[in-house]
Parts: sequence; structure tokens; C-alpha cells
Amino acid sequence: MTALQLLSSERDVRRYARGALRAASAGEELPVPLADIAAAAELHKEALFDLGGHIDLPAGIRAIIHKLRGTVLGLLDVQERRYYVDASLTLDRRRFTEAHEIGHHTLPWHRLAYFADDYHTLATDTRDLLELEANLFSAEILFAGDRFNREADDWAPSLDVPLALNGRYQVSAAAAIRRYISDSSRPVAVVGTGMFSSASGALPIFEGITSQSVSFAKKYGPVRQMLPKALTPAIYPGISAIRPDKRGKIDACEMVLQTNRGAVRFAAEGFVNGRNGFIVLARRSRAAGQRLTLI
Repeated sequence: MTALQLLSSERDVRRYARGALRAASAGEELPVPLADIAAAAELHKEALFDLGGHIDLPAGIRAIIHKLRGTVLGLLDVQERRYYVDASLTLDRRRFTEAHEIGHHTLPWHRLAYFADDYHTLATDTRDLLELEANLFSAEILFAGDRFNREADDWAPSLDVPLALNGRYQVSAAAAIRRYISDSSRPVAVVGTGMFSSASGALPIFEGITSQSVSFAKKYGPVRQMLPKALTPAIYPGISAIRPDKRGKIDACEMVLQTNRGAVRFAAEGFVNGRNGFIVLARRSRAAGQRLTLI
């Protein structure tokens, strides 16, 4: 199989994910009970590398596991209705992987793809699209549809909001920040960076994790267009705190950007997870809602 005609869209993936939440009556319980989602889909979960007690494990899955041990986080056996997750992963990564595999099963065009072929023989562009869709499904499940952002938008825009909520949803801080930005009704943005600065102190800006909410784009324009290729100390004074040995929140400072409305001063709150830097941008306003502060 070299190609697969997909008629899906982001809206389709979200619709199926929310349908899975409703089928499992799992939309109001936090963290979202993935066992209930799997049960509603008649799926069975197994530990990926715990092969000792699985004499009946399909030979194809067994061969793949032995070959890819240490590089694969999860697998789905479509015909046996079983999925396998590496139990040694951190809690947030394990839950994301579990919801990802459930997504492969739940999205009907994914099942068709994997019944007709397997992961290694699917066309590369098809395989990449399926993985992106399963990631979107996973996020939609873990953040309980729009519940996360409904809660987040009750507070004044701040990095503290996703950092206060990620534990309740059992997702990583990075995932919570990205969801907060992408789905917020508030005008907020995030600038993603690498961890290693140049000799001049500049940090590369990572396109994949630099984005803004719809309202930010409408009000100020795309944040990436306001920035040079790399972030410099002149633009972001807190840049020296983004380094590989740093973890957690960085003291807030100001970032002045040329927007559709001219020069605008944003509060710039930084966070480092050891792999990337995240700088959340928002305007301070008395009318923006109550300020949430981490203790």
C-alpha cells in the first residue's frame, strides 16, 4: 500500500475524540480516566515490554517489540484489539502514548489503513499524517475537549495558568502551555526556543512551538513575524536563564514587539523543561480577570 486517501480534518479528529469521551462518560472526571475510554472502545491494554506472561502475543507484534525495544513507546494490534504501552515512561508521557494508541483504533480511517498494511509499509506521508492525527486525538482526550481552556480562561492571562492546571490533567507542562496558547480565547502567544545560545548570546527560535491564539493573531498579528531568526538579549532580557541545566519558571520581564498596532509591551514569562524554552506573552489588564499565582 503506497498511498491512502484521507478525507479527515482537524475537526473530524476532534469530533471522534469528543465522541469517545461521551461514550465513556469521561468528560467531567479529572484526570480523564483512560481505562474507561479504552473499555468503551473494547480495547485491552498491555505493558509493551512485559512479554513473559503473554504466550498468545501475536508473532508479528513480538518480533516488532524485540526489534524496536527501547525506541517504541506504544503499539496497537488492530485485529486483536490490544494496545501496548511502555510502562517505564513518565506518567504524563505514558498517558499521552496510551491516548495516542486509542486514537489509532478509534479513528475509522486509521483502522482501515492498518488492516490493509502495517506501519512500516505505509507511504511516509500517510504514516506521518496518521501520527499527527493520533497526537491530536490524544491531546483532545487528555484535555477533556475544551474543558481545560474553559478553566484556564477564567483567569487573567499568564504562564501560571497552564502550570497550575497541568497536574490536574496529568499532562506535561510543555503540553499544557501549548494547549493553553492554541485554544485560548485570550490574546496570548508563546515563543519556543532551543537551549544552546550562540557566542553572542542569541537563542534559535523553534517554529514548531512558536504560536499564538486566534485572538492574539487578530489583534496583533502572527508572533513569528514580529521576531528575528533568533532571540537576542536585547529583545528578551531573561534569555540567560534558558539553559540546559535549568528547570522550571523564569522570572518575568518585558518584551517589546512591533505588532499590527505598533510597538507593544508584553509581559514575558519563561519556562524551561530541559529540552526547550517557552516564553508566554500577554498584556496585563485590570479587566482581564483575576490573577492566578503559583505558590
